[in-house]
Amino acid sequence: MNTRTRSTPREPRPALDRTVDVGFALLLIVCALRYFAFHTLAGTGVAVLALAIGTGISYAAAVVSVERTARVGGSVTGQRIGLILATALWLPLTVIAPSFGWCAFALIFAVHRVLTPRFALAVSGAIVVAVSLGLWIMSQGQDLGLVLGPFFGGLVLSYAYATVTRTLDAKRAVIAELTETRSQLARSEREAGALAERNRVASELHDTVVQRTASALLLLESAQQLGPGSTPAPAVADASEALRETLTETRRLVHGLADPRAIGTTISSALAAEAAAAGAEFALSGHERLVPEMTVHALQRITREALVNAAKHAGSATKRVTVTFFPHSVGVDIADDGVGFDPGTGVGADGAGFGLRAMSWRAQNLGGTLSIESEPGNGTVIAASIPLDGIDASAESSAESGPGPAAESETPA
Repeated sequence: MNTRTRSTPREPRPALDRTVDVGFALLLIVCALRYFAFHTLAGTGVAVLALAIGTGISYAAAVVSVERTARVGGSVTGQRIGLILATALWLPLTVIAPSFGWCAFALIFAVHRVLTPRFALAVSGAIVVAVSLGLWIMSQGQDLGLVLGPFFGGLVLSYAYATVTRTLDAKRAVIAELTETRSQLARSEREAGALAERNRVASELHDTVVQRTASALLLLESAQQLGPGSTPAPAVADASEALRETLTETRRLVHGLADPRAIGTTISSALAAEAAAAGAEFALSGHERLVPEMTVHALQRITREALVNAAKHAGSATKRVTVTFFPHSVGVDIADDGVGFDPGTGVGADGAGFGLRAMSWRAQNLGGTLSIESEPGNGTVIAASIPLDGIDASAESSAESGPGPAAESETPA
């Protein structure tokens, strides 16, 4: 940022620049009229007129170059050449005709417009010296205040303008950096949102389409393995129904026509239904409270996945789902007395391990945790806990009597 400020001219400010240009033209004309009001157009007067005309034409060329650059783009080389030439002609002009010293104010502003800060400061110093020298010659060295006043005033003006320009350029650079940072933050948020959405869709598809399709395939395979003369109609009908539900669920997920969350369902009733469908026991510990729908949905999916895994791979005779309400969180434990496995291998009950990753993602996405306790031959316990921050811990659900009696359900094939 500092390097840019030292090595490049400032960005244009049309209103200020236009004022400086008009001011310089008016001052040049007024100074010329004043000079020739007291001097004749002869001798030195001819040189003064020639230098004044040359200064005006050079400055006008610089202004035209500025306008052309603003319209069609390009470098500031033409502006620099025109302004440097105008300054070079004005310096001897103000020495021999101090009346033109008033043009110094506009000229100092102009040089800072297109020249680099250091070069502009040097040229401004030359302008101040030229004005002071002209006044010294005019007063024949008799009026030191007339010389020193403009000298120090010009130096202060030039330094102050350069300082203001550097400050504005520094602020502009900071604003540009903040804008870029905000754009990068917005891109990061969009990418994070897209990643979260991909994880959500992957988990939904795994918990609905994959699981139900797998169940349908198992039913069809069971029907194919029946002996001669048997009637596979019930198994085929169940498989057809499972595939039909899968198709409906898939269409809802793809088109976003329905949110697959457990809307209007308490955590106890939702998980009791999952336990009943899997032939598992259900228990509720603590006083039930209101739970956000997203939390109900996540724990329901986690419970379903754990029970499906237990039915497929654990070979367990007993499965149990326990919902526990803690002061600031709600948890669910899914336990079985099956064959168990080694969690450290990274391959869980669903073979590829995606089911375990999906369960963990669901819990972590709501600020919770998922733990797995298992070892070969000693069963498995999957425990999920999700915080209930911001929920009134004293607000108990109207269904305090607990879940209703679980209906008998079919054991998964």
